[in-house]
Amino acid sequence: MSAIEVRSIDALPVERWRNGGGVTRTIAAGASNGAQWRISLAEVERNGPYSRFEGIDRLSLVLRGAGVMLRETRSTVTLTPFEPVEYDGSSNWQATLIDGPVTALNVMTTSGRYRASITVIGAPLTVQPGCAVAAVALHGGCAWREAASEARGDIEAGQFLIAASLDRVIELLPTAPAIDKAHAPKLPVLVTIEPASAHD
Repeated sequence: MSAIEVRSIDALPVERWRNGGGVTRTIAAGASNGAQWRISLAEVERNGPYSRFEGIDRLSLVLRGAGVMLRETRSTVTLTPFEPVEYDGSSNWQATLIDGPVTALNVMTTSGRYRASITVIGAPLTVQPGCAVAAVALHGGCAWREAASEARGDIEAGQFLIAASLDRVIELLPTAPAIDKAHAPKLPVLVTIEPASAHD
């Protein structure tokens, strides 16, 4: 069976950006047949260029702070709190912070090879096998349990759950359900990554 682990976010190594504009903590990464994926937490500390990743799809969600405006020659993307946004990693994005630094959950996948999603855990969720899973609890926790066994545990604030290749059904249950959008910053979030072929 694939391992389900709960770890501390603070224990993750800190990687400083080459341009000095922030730091990244890698939650998990994987590769298969030349395709790659990565889940990370980024602290964006100042305005400046985003790193360009040719052939990579990006998906981001702001967990802390007011947001980030990304601009390039032909388009603009706004990353706002607790709203997952997809954009092209091949573009030369220039980032402008909205009212100060932010913490963003980032997912990067090889274009056309994976399907990635980010979901706020405001109600019980069932996660099916066949994907990589990360549940990130920056401010508020949740419980997890296997649907077919007695295995269960908690993800507390400041922790994350990771399963690089989930092979059984699990359920995620928030400590407190969302009442409205104002409560979203206290909720954990779920990331899933699965092969695009699973949808063919």
